[in-house]
Amino acid sequence: MKTKLILAAITTLLAGSGLIGYNIVKTKDFSGEPENLHKVLRVIDGDTFEIAGSSEEDLISVRILNISAPEKAECYFEEATNALKELILDKEVRLERDISGTDRFGRLLRHVFLPLEIEKEDDIMLSKYMIDNGFAVAIPSPPDFKYKEYLSAAEGKAKQYEKGAWGDCENLPNDFKGTADSKPDDPECIIKGNISVTGAGHIYFLPQCPSYSQVKIDSKKGEAYFCTEEEAQKAGFSKSPSCANTF
Repeated sequence: MKTKLILAAITTLLAGSGLIGYNIVKTKDFSGEPENLHKVLRVIDGDTFEIAGSSEEDLISVRILNISAPEKAECYFEEATNALKELILDKEVRLERDISGTDRFGRLLRHVFLPLEIEKEDDIMLSKYMIDNGFAVAIPSPPDFKYKEYLSAAEGKAKQYEKGAWGDCENLPNDFKGTADSKPDDPECIIKGNISVTGAGHIYFLPQCPSYSQVKIDSKKGEAYFCTEEEAQKAGFSKSPSCANTF
């Protein structure tokens, strides 16, 4: 009887949020400080939203860690944006920091959870929800790897069952394609952080390194571009031995 009452309460909550029809997946053991709650004032797209800073006029941008939703002009951009909006707009979410604090654009980088406030029901992990329903893909963001394997497994299932963009888009968004040679977001940030398949580990290459042009960056593996050597080192990458004699 108690289980039926709980399920009924969840159904009522989701119906009021416009989420019936989506697959809601809850998480285990991802507790955080109860007071770490922030009201969502604006949703930018499927992986970015804004919360209040010192006042509601002072907005802080939050980038959900380890996922990438379709960009404008890509298939499923509107669907992903609307799904996140229906899920969290005007609600309070809990933010959890990994290793990084902000990105180069000044956005907070956080794992984000929506509390359900129902006994024995777990909070909704936003990144998992967006991946499960095909609104986003898992993109490892070094050094923030806390839920890397968890989210990667979720993407595999969404792709297998053709959820969201996987089944509805004839031309998949770029990050859904898993290209093996990602391009830098910022033309000024071109240090390549590569994960070796030969056991060399996480190494970075400067443009003047002899093998720089042969190095491919696959963001789906957790590889990335960096603006400075310090940024690469902070993310856990070491300079390639091939760069030893470069200046």
